[in-house]
Amino acid sequence: MKNIFNFKRLGLLFKRYFTERFHTELIYWGIMAIVFMFIRNSVPMIAGLIIIAGVFYAARFFREIHSSGNGVAYFMIPATQLEKMTVGIVMTSFYYFAMIIIAYAAGNLLGTLFNNMLASMNFSVVGIDIFHHSSLQWKLFVTDSANPFANIGKSFFSLFLFFLLGQSVYLLGSTYFKNNQFLKTLLATNIIQICLFILFVIELVLFTGRTNVIVENPSYDIGMMIGRIMRYTTCFLIPFFWVVSYFRLTEKQV
Repeated sequence: MKNIFNFKRLGLLFKRYFTERFHTELIYWGIMAIVFMFIRNSVPMIAGLIIIAGVFYAARFFREIHSSGNGVAYFMIPATQLEKMTVGIVMTSFYYFAMIIIAYAAGNLLGTLFNNMLASMNFSVVGIDIFHHSSLQWKLFVTDSANPFANIGKSFFSLFLFFLLGQSVYLLGSTYFKNNQFLKTLLATNIIQICLFILFVIELVLFTGRTNVIVENPSYDIGMMIGRIMRYTTCFLIPFFWVVSYFRLTEKQV
């Protein structure tokens, strides 16, 4: 194909995706909204669901390229690898994050509405009231009770950045592993993290000259230092994994 990137072909790829998976997407986001109805006020569960469901979605995005029949059909689509990878990045990262936030908002609204309706009906089991009136809360975005709007942008951006990092890693796994992409990517990332942690501890001890540096103040030596390193490197790791995924997709076709 002469043109490396064409917006018309890109639009047709998006159209193909939604045409083939419209009902599946509709059911999926409906289920997600229902789940958020029950966990709407638990920030750890909400954040965990967003990350876990997101990386599982990304890990399975390119699964068809590993199938002999579906893979041939996929690579016969008249579009370049760059266009296909662009669709993969947009769908697994920006589209998915936007949709899951919408599902959270819908689940939060409906869950609060139904809860207050049942509370008004004095619904009880064995004489015990289960539902109580509660106001609409957006705990996912509130990190400071004294000033609820102070850190909304910061916390939202941090969640989005961490989400993009996970998506980029598991999108690479979907292009690399032939089967069980999610589990194999999870295993590979855990092994890499353990190796990096061991290397970090060794370097920390060598540079400080202390063998008990972690025992003395583990929250600072490990948590804060690793956190700072991750914040600075995440912005570079995300495009790096996307680029590697693109070349892996190119090699797969060859």
